[in-house]
Amino acid sequence: MKTLKQHINDKELEDFEEDLIGEEMKTFKQHVKEDHSSNAKTSDSAGVGTPEVASVEDGNIGAHNIHNPQVLERVNAFVGSIAAQEYLNPKAAVEQLANKLKTIGLEVKLPAMEGANGSVSGEVCQFGGRFGKDIDGSDINDDGISHRKEGGLKLNVKYETLENGSSKVFAKLV
Repeated sequence: MKTLKQHINDKELEDFEEDLIGEEMKTFKQHVKEDHSSNAKTSDSAGVGTPEVASVEDGNIGAHNIHNPQVLERVNAFVGSIAAQEYLNPKAAVEQLANKLKTIGLEVKLPAMEGANGSVSGEVCQFGGRFGKDIDGSDINDDGISHRKEGGLKLNVKYETLENGSSKVFAKLV
């Protein structure tokens, strides 16, 4: 079948319409039932939520237990999936990631991303942090993580501009 561009060049738009109508379109149910494993064969990596990558919330461990190494590993698999595609604006990609991390209660404060290539590290707090008095009367004002995981969490982000003008972004919680 010719492409639209070829039909326009040949001034045969009616033939293009016949080609389109002649092909059988899938119903939504057929599309949902379709085996998506063929996408994994054409791509080097799979996206989050695909059959090749487990969800952050799979199993009986909750993503809110970020101090647990198993949970952190699973959340990092999700965070690392940001590198599965290219972006026009690396800052927008990191902002999207930060918004998705908010769904599990993690808030990221990243410094400005300047230049075509670079790396930044941002502080992470959980559920807005902790503030108040502890049971022994001492003051509490922390990130909500460091009392369970020594040193707390940081989001390390590396970004680079490719030859085609798009950017790759790599991220990891440490």
